[in-house]
Amino acid sequence: MESYLRFSIIVLVCGLCVPAIAAQPGNTAQVEAVPAAEANALNLPAFPFLAEITGDDVYIRSGPGTQYYNTGKARKGDKVKVVGNKFSWLQIVAPAGSYSWISKQYVQIDPRNNTSGAVIGDAVRVYAGSDEVQPLHSTSMQIKLDKGDKVTIVGEEKDGHCKIAPPEGAYLWVSSQNAKPLGTLMAPTPAAPAMTTSTMPATAHPVPATRFPTNPGSLKPQGSLPNEPNEPNMPSPAPAPITLEEQRMGQVHLLKEKVEAERAKPAADQNFAGIKKELMDVAGDKQSPKAAHNAQSLLKMIERCELSQDVAKAVKVQEEQFGKTQQQIESAKNEQLSKVEDKSIFAVIGKLLESPLFAETPGARYYRVVDEKGKTLCYARPTGAATNVDLSKFVDKKVGLVGAIEANTEMGEAVVQFTNIVEVQ
Repeated sequence: MESYLRFSIIVLVCGLCVPAIAAQPGNTAQVEAVPAAEANALNLPAFPFLAEITGDDVYIRSGPGTQYYNTGKARKGDKVKVVGNKFSWLQIVAPAGSYSWISKQYVQIDPRNNTSGAVIGDAVRVYAGSDEVQPLHSTSMQIKLDKGDKVTIVGEEKDGHCKIAPPEGAYLWVSSQNAKPLGTLMAPTPAAPAMTTSTMPATAHPVPATRFPTNPGSLKPQGSLPNEPNEPNMPSPAPAPITLEEQRMGQVHLLKEKVEAERAKPAADQNFAGIKKELMDVAGDKQSPKAAHNAQSLLKMIERCELSQDVAKAVKVQEEQFGKTQQQIESAKNEQLSKVEDKSIFAVIGKLLESPLFAETPGARYYRVVDEKGKTLCYARPTGAATNVDLSKFVDKKVGLVGAIEANTEMGEAVVQFTNIVEVQ
């Protein structure tokens, strides 16, 4: 009996001590409560409700923690719609000026209205947009859209992504220390009961109560960035792990940038060898079908670029050969011209034939000069130094005669009294 009483007392004492131990501020062991319990811990109204920003230049972030990139800033007095919370961070409807990114390959833009588009894939990820983070590095997923869902285009395409207005359900986050609840927007629904000691596993401890500050603007931020809390006892959740498909898609986007950079160079300077090797590795990855398809498309683009390079090289070789041929022709032409004598000194040029006129009269021998068709151009008679030249070797050859042209009334023809005769080509 005495042993039973001792055991009962020990059990009773332990039961009284557990809540006291769990309530100690230094105890960081926690079990994540349901959203309603977290809201009660922060003394928040039922969701959704309006809240007023109480600080200046308050960062709006892509996730519930300072490790998430900022998507913009809210000013003091701005109103935001709160739809949930995580630790001491409020989940809000994306305010005016916010935007998201979605892969362009999964959006079909209306040809009649370039600001309207429809999703053409299933479970297409939408990421929080930021002016300080490139689309390829915007890794905070907000929502997934399915085939047929409509999107509104709000900016130019960048890095293969469309800039769109945040779809319904694409939420952002703001610190509860910089927002003051104004009131519930609809009738509150019964909150799920908070987990108590009696409902927790034996090894768990209840979450210490943390109240929403009555005057958030009066608190001095202790975080690394302005107007954001430092929560040493409330660890921020790690970002969702990136899937293999997402890693491969990111790799493909970077390789696409390299391809475009090479294409911007002169054809002779383009080199796709290293890029092709990486793309072939992605194209053969059966576990990442979308990335593999995009990699294959880029490889086809490179193939066309390299074909253009080959054509350009062949044209260049032909131009060089043609230039050499032209140069050879010009050289040969100049060489031939250099051999031609100045024909302006000749009174007549033509084929020299013997003539029967005055053939028997000493010193009165005449010759006939004809053109290429055999038509008589004139008659010719040697005089001066030409009388001492053996003219027989010039007969039936094309010659140029140096001398004076005279009209012979008796013959009715022109006669060249030539003093010199030269064979010409």
